[in-house]
Amino acid sequence: MSPSKGSDDVVRLESVRKVYGNDRNGVVALGGVTLGMRRGTFTAVMGPSGSGKSTCLHCAAGLDRPTSGSVVLDGHELTGLNERELTRLRRDRIGFIFQSFNLLPALNVVENVQLPLRLAGRKAKRADVDEVLARVGLSDRKHHRPGELSGGQQQRVAIARALITKPAVIFGDEPTGALDTRTALEVLALMRQAVREVGQTVVIVTHDPVAASHADRVVFLADGQIAGELHEPTAQAVSERMTQLGAWADVPAGTVN
Repeated sequence: MSPSKGSDDVVRLESVRKVYGNDRNGVVALGGVTLGMRRGTFTAVMGPSGSGKSTCLHCAAGLDRPTSGSVVLDGHELTGLNERELTRLRRDRIGFIFQSFNLLPALNVVENVQLPLRLAGRKAKRADVDEVLARVGLSDRKHHRPGELSGGQQQRVAIARALITKPAVIFGDEPTGALDTRTALEVLALMRQAVREVGQTVVIVTHDPVAASHADRVVFLADGQIAGELHEPTAQAVSERMTQLGAWADVPAGTVN
């Protein structure tokens, strides 16, 4: 599973098509998407419900196999890997941040952060753990369990856990969806900081224009197709584009934040 040389894209989808069900009655979630995410950038993926944004993330991260097309991550062609190779690649080269945090309640903060390395049979260096916990502002919470932390603190642990393996890319699936506005902004600032200061690559799926405005670029999907993108986005510009896509056609004015 040696990496192949390619462009500066750490993740690239080429003509990716994903159909759920059979050819006759199947649902087309992605209809031939070509998309690249460059190293050291922050990309947000948005779109109406059913647009294919979550499927796009799952295919990019090797969590779901495309029906056809190519996915290359950190120089590795994912579509040709078996399940064992995919698992190893996800474990070693990808970090994940979920809306529900996905921390193990019986483990303390340090143990949750160390978990990906332990699952990979690698020893976590204490200095590395201390560094990522300091970066997310949890140096004084090392021995607390998730139940003793706020939602924002739990998501900070999840970010530290994603960073500890020094992944090629971090994928976030609605990473601020369960947080209040102030805490969400703090978490987004941490992800932005990781991109700016250590050259981390971050890709998130979100429905929130404010979250998307922290990204370098917002990619819009509609009906399984790329429907445009914005660079250096503002929350207002993202909201306007989403309205044009019909994402909030049934939402009363003034209720989107």
